[in-house]
Amino acid sequence: MLEIHSLRLRGTLAVLMAAVLVAACGTVDLGPRYSPPPIRMPEPLPATPAAPAPAPQPMGAQPMPVPAPPPSAPQPLPPVAAPGPEANPNLVTLTTTMDGASVIPPARSGAAGRLDALYDSSTRVLRWKASWDGLAGAITAVQFHGPADAAHNAPATMIWPSPFGTRYEGRATLTPQQAADLVGGRWYVSVFTSSYPQGELRGQLQVVN
Repeated sequence: MLEIHSLRLRGTLAVLMAAVLVAACGTVDLGPRYSPPPIRMPEPLPATPAAPAPAPQPMGAQPMPVPAPPPSAPQPLPPVAAPGPEANPNLVTLTTTMDGASVIPPARSGAAGRLDALYDSSTRVLRWKASWDGLAGAITAVQFHGPADAAHNAPATMIWPSPFGTRYEGRATLTPQQAADLVGGRWYVSVFTSSYPQGELRGQLQVVN
C-alpha cells in the first residue's frame, strides 16, 4: 500500500511541475528591448550572366557605281566676224590671194600667198597682214601698185620696208586718192624674188564688206 501511495504522489508532483512550467512560459514578458536578429534567407546563387548575343556585324557597304556625268561637248566659240559697216561704218575689210598666174606676164611658180587688210576711212589708216610660201628665191621687194585692174600693170604706190620672212604685217596712212583707188578695187600687191625679178606673186585687193 505504501509503495502505491508513493507512486501516486510522484505522479501528482510531476503534473504540478508541468503545470507550473506551462504557466511560467505563458507569463514571460519579452520587454521593449527584445530585438531578435533578422532571419537570413538563403541567397539565390548568382545567375550566370548570359553572354550578350553578338551584335550583327553590318556587311561592308558595297559602293554603288555612280555613273559619270556625260562629258560636256565643247562649246563652239562664237565666230569672229569681220567688222562690217553695221559694227563700224568707217571700217572696210579687204583681201586677196596671190599666185604666179596673176602676174603680167605670168610667172611659172608654184608659190602662193594671201593678204588681209582693214582700212579705217575716218583716219585713212590701212593695216594688213600677208603670208606666202613656196617662193623660188629670196624676196627682193614687196609693193602695192595702182591704179590698175587685174589685167594691167601700174607703178608702185607704196614700197614695203624690209626685212621679209614668211609673214608680214604693215600699217600706213593713205592719201585721199590712194584711199579712193584702194576701196575702188584698183590696187594690187606684188612679190618680187631673185628668181622672178618681174614678180613671182600678184593679187588684186577686193573689198569684202
